[in-house]
Order: sequence, then structure tokens, then C-alpha cells
Amino acid sequence: MTGGHQHEEHGPRTFTIIVNGREHKTTTDVVTFAEIVRLAFPNPPTGDNVALTVTYRNGASDKREGTLIEGDTVQIRNGTIFNVTATTRS
Repeated sequence: MTGGHQHEEHGPRTFTIIVNGREHKTTTDVVTFAEIVRLAFPNPPTGDNVALTVTYRNGASDKREGTLIEGDTVQIRNGTIFNVTATTRS
């Protein structure tokens, strides 16, 4: 099958996304809340009072911007921008 070989030659498509101001590369066009949090905080803050908020803009789907909650996914494109903040509830 030459079709499969041709795809391997060019490699998988790579998307560049911005997470908290830093560029990251991914080869999937859908990312999860957990993946974005891991990119933003390799050692995420923990505790019962910590809330993580993920907002995005420049998404690929009909919903071009919004907020992700735990368990959510979003379709991305080159240049999708994510902001992840950790807040402590008092």
C-alpha cells in the first residue's frame, strides 16, 4: 500500500498551540482538559481548595473560544491559545 507509506514519509501533522504563553507541539487535533493542565503545570498545585480553570481562544470548532472543565475536550488548530490558572478557594 503506497498510500500508507506516503503518509509516513511526511510524518504526522503537527499543531502548534500556546499554553500560558509557551509554544507546545501536538500531533492530535483534539486535546483534553488534563493534557492542557499537564502542559501548563508539569507539577500541578494540589489540595482540596485548588481550582484549575482552562480558557481557550482561536479553536477550530464552531465554538472558537470558551472554558474547559475536567473531562472536556476541544478541537484545536495551529495557534489555539490556552490560559490555565490555579486559584485557591478560601
